[in-house]
Amino acid sequence: MLSEQQKKETIDVVQKWVETFIIGLNLCPFAKLPFQNQEIRFIVADTDNMKSFLEAFMAEIDFLDENPTTETTLMIIPAFGKIEQFQIFFNFCEETLVLNNLEKKYQIVSFHPYARFKGVPVDSPRNLTAMAPYPIVHILKVDSVQNLGANLKKDVITENDKKLRKMPKEEMLQLWAEILS
Repeated sequence: MLSEQQKKETIDVVQKWVETFIIGLNLCPFAKLPFQNQEIRFIVADTDNMKSFLEAFMAEIDFLDENPTTETTLMIIPAFGKIEQFQIFFNFCEETLVLNNLEKKYQIVSFHPYARFKGVPVDSPRNLTAMAPYPIVHILKVDSVQNLGANLKKDVITENDKKLRKMPKEEMLQLWAEILS
């Protein structure tokens, strides 16, 4: 189990990643305003079994239901360092949304230090859009995503791919070093 100080340090790193990488490179055009308005909730789920992690996930869904001013949650799960374990958990979360008829209200996105897209070379910059300093389940309100997406006039994936391909490898490594320092 993590101490409160370790949880704080973990959240600090993820907040720095959001600010520096996600917002700084404009990889997610929706992130800046909720971040500036402190409408993003950062939590560390720290338990020792799958059932408790799923309970923590559902508690976050309940929190978002009860707190309309919180736009989204980044649920950080350091215990799932192995991507295979994390994928199993993430799949359980997706199924939990479906079984509880919540898939039209919430969507989830995964980030992991070892994330790689199928069919994409391991060293492709595209993989960076799914990577984070820790395993994260990002819980989003579908209505918010749809409202923001209605005004979006560009293909975010294509734009991100172009942007990251142009970025020199040394600059990218420096950016990650800053995030993790």
